[in-house]
Amino acid sequence: MSEKNVKNEIIAKPLIVDVGKLIDDSKLNKVSLATIILCGFIMMMDGYDMGIMSVTAPAIMEEWGVSATLFGGVFSAAYVGFLFGAIICGTIADKIGRKKVLIFSGIIFSLGTLLVYFSHSVPELILMRIFAGFGFGGAVPVAITLTSEYAPLKGKGKYLSVMYTGFVLGTTLAGYVASFIISSTAGWRACFLIGFFAPLIVIAFMIPYMSESARWLSVSWKTAEQRENLVKLINKINPDLKIDADTQFSSVGITNQKQHSAKELFAGRLRWVTPVMWAFYLISSIALFFFNSWGPQLIVLKGYSVATAAMINGNAQFVGVLSVLGAGFLYDKIGLRRGWIVYTLAAIVVCFLGGVEGGMFIGVFILGLFLINCAHMAITILAPSIYPPNIRNQGAGTGIGVARIGAIIGPLLGGILLATQLKMSILIILMVAIPMFIVAVLCYIVGKQYDMYFAPLYGGQYKTEKN
Repeated sequence: MSEKNVKNEIIAKPLIVDVGKLIDDSKLNKVSLATIILCGFIMMMDGYDMGIMSVTAPAIMEEWGVSATLFGGVFSAAYVGFLFGAIICGTIADKIGRKKVLIFSGIIFSLGTLLVYFSHSVPELILMRIFAGFGFGGAVPVAITLTSEYAPLKGKGKYLSVMYTGFVLGTTLAGYVASFIISSTAGWRACFLIGFFAPLIVIAFMIPYMSESARWLSVSWKTAEQRENLVKLINKINPDLKIDADTQFSSVGITNQKQHSAKELFAGRLRWVTPVMWAFYLISSIALFFFNSWGPQLIVLKGYSVATAAMINGNAQFVGVLSVLGAGFLYDKIGLRRGWIVYTLAAIVVCFLGGVEGGMFIGVFILGLFLINCAHMAITILAPSIYPPNIRNQGAGTGIGVARIGAIIGPLLGGILLATQLKMSILIILMVAIPMFIVAVLCYIVGKQYDMYFAPLYGGQYKTEKN
């Protein structure tokens, strides 16, 4: 074959675009930025929902005359719905796309929050919270996954943390809103009207401005329209690429378009990493959601009014924004395995919570919440990153679903223990300190596996040479 024919053959060879690598190597662009912002607002709605239930709980309990044991079921109900929503919608999102599931889930939790406004008994409230929780369960894992899939490789943890601050901003906003509304004539029900309208505004922006996952489209497109959308996204990320009708697409970690089963969550090394990660997520969530759910009530038990407790909790959650933002920068620098240090510090600090009063109690409360949120970001970053892209949403959704079992156990068990009038110091040690110490060990185990094995395998940012 002549040199000219060889050149022609090379020229005729179709271009293969690795979309995953393209995004990993890119700088922050308009597509990534829009995704981070819109997903951040979805997380804000989730944070507001959880926060508003916590800060209005003392007022509802007083108005309806219910005990902490009974009301613990209200907290847990949303996480029961979340569990099913995360598992079901996470799997569906891997098949039909992220954006459709995200919008559908947003409509569900918006309606569910509105129904709380019309509730007049604990059983009604529990049913409405399960319904709303299903929507949040569908939205949150997809939002985390979509952000992970569009975040450039350099500083991925930082971008995930920025997105996740939406959750903490939501809980912060809930505290401030409740402190104002509860002390007015509007009453606690008005807080949930805000939780109905706000998500609809976010969805109105998502429809035109949110993009489908380019990584998912690269191996899942079936129609000419989907391929055209993928090409448009690639051109926005890298306008210099020349794509024609013969261009082929792939993505890091995905080899084909086969149907995926739950068995792949346990393939190879994942057969033991997945269960350990689930235990990590479960136990960490028990402590986190107990503290977030019953935190305002703990403040009330120290002698503060409901409105004041809501304001203090709002201030604590605002400080939590700094912890979540700082966590992304921290784990980008030190690697995820060293998150065990933050968990240990959190466990030590909260041990002092029950034995202090006044301003010292508020200071320790805020510092404890700061460290707990910072520590929990380790598993939030790991969840969508430990799996290959073709099962990433299913893996993240299932993991977050398991975490919501912890979110069910934490408030429910906490309510039972609060009703026994257990000393606060013992309660905090049982529900927060001991779980934090356990998770510190699990964090090191899973984080080491990610830093040393999964990150290099998928092109992750936490390289082994850093450790």
